[in-house]
Order: sequence, then C-alpha cells, then structure tokens
Amino acid sequence: MARPTQELLDRARQEDWYHSIQLTPDFVTSGWFDLRPYVDAYGLPERMDGLRALDIGTWDGFWAFEMERRGAEVVALDVDDERELDWPPRRRPAQPSTKPRGRGFELAKEILGSSVERVTVNIYDATPEQLGRFDVVFCGSVLIHLRDQLLALERIAALCSDRLIVAEEYDRPTTLLPFPVARYCADRESDIVFWLPNVRLWKRMLWTAGFDDVAERTRFKLWDRTRAFYVRHAVFHARKNRT
Repeated sequence: MARPTQELLDRARQEDWYHSIQLTPDFVTSGWFDLRPYVDAYGLPERMDGLRALDIGTWDGFWAFEMERRGAEVVALDVDDERELDWPPRRRPAQPSTKPRGRGFELAKEILGSSVERVTVNIYDATPEQLGRFDVVFCGSVLIHLRDQLLALERIAALCSDRLIVAEEYDRPTTLLPFPVARYCADRESDIVFWLPNVRLWKRMLWTAGFDDVAERTRFKLWDRTRAFYVRHAVFHARKNRT
C-alpha cells in the first residue's frame, strides 16, 4: 500500500467519523464508536479468502475494510442522504445533509488502498438482481433503526447464500420473559429506534425471514463515546440451508 499523502491525512483529521478506523500505523480516526476491542465478539471467519461478503449500513466502512483485510471480496451498502433513512416524520430532515455519509468511506478507501465497492441503496430496495448473492452478510447496529425489521431481514435473506452475522441492541428487561416481544420506542429522543426487540424476538424474526440454524453467539456492552454510556448488544449467527 502506498503511503497516503499529507493532504489525505489532513482531510481525514478534519472529517467527522462514525467509526474509529486505523488508517495508518500511527493514525486512528476519532469515531463515535471504536469497534476494534469488540471484533472477536462478532465471530467473523478468521480467513475469508474466496468469499463474497456484504456489509449492510457500512457508514465509514469499518466492517467492510475488516472483511476485505481477511481476504473477502466486499460490497458495502448504505445511503448518503439522511432524508432517505427510515426516520419518523417528526425527525426526518427537511434538507439534504451538508456532509453526505459516503465522504468518510471514500476517504478511508483511498488511504487504505481498498477495493471495496460501495453501493448506494436502501436495504428495503436491495435485490439479488442488482447486487448478486453473498457467502457472508454482515449487519451491525442497523436493523434497530428500521421501522420494518422483518422486511429488512427478508431482503437480507434473499441476498444471502450461506451465512449471516447480525449484531443489534436488545431490550434487557423483556429478555427476561419466556416469549418473544418488542418494546415500542419511536418517541425515544436519543436516536431513531421504532421497536426494541428482546433476544427471543430477534432470533424468531431471523427464522421467520428464512434463515436456519439461528443461534445467539454472545452478548456484550458497546461503548458509545458520544453519549458516554454502554449499549447492550447481542450477536446472532444464522445460516441458510443449501438446496
């Protein structure tokens, strides 16, 4: 990899980052979330050579670049304009953002010398005809922000030929109950969340959407630097039986 120019590094230092990404041996972006200490909890394959992988809701591309580093051919999916996000009417921006979501990704891609392909499309509209199918699909902290989580999982199932890795916030109090349930949270002010499922409901929705061998891998608390507290996450692995 060629050494990035000073101009690129200066731009990276001025960018607003969602992810903390190590762009050079001595420079890490200052993101809202530093996922590096949690990578092992997600259970990505150690080597992904020969695999085609999809990163849903890539934002700055942390997971896309991580899967590429492990050898995968990666497609990263997101939207640029926040008006296209699944936000309730009272929270939806009236004007396009002055800082499109793809800026950090493209900057990181250039500095890293990456070949990840970023596709601008909403997960509700993503189809195999447009994107093809993927051996590994990764979806981290995306479904929690959608009003129709089951529809999104149905779209993901159509794109996935083998393995899905999902990591999402879950509702801890109702996880103590012996049945699947979600809590209504559309008026939550801290971020955009419509429904907060418990762990049983996440697993049930994965099965209902068409996945087999659904299993909870682990639970952990993810540090949110911007709000200075931990968000409880559960990681699920699911597979589609080949027919």
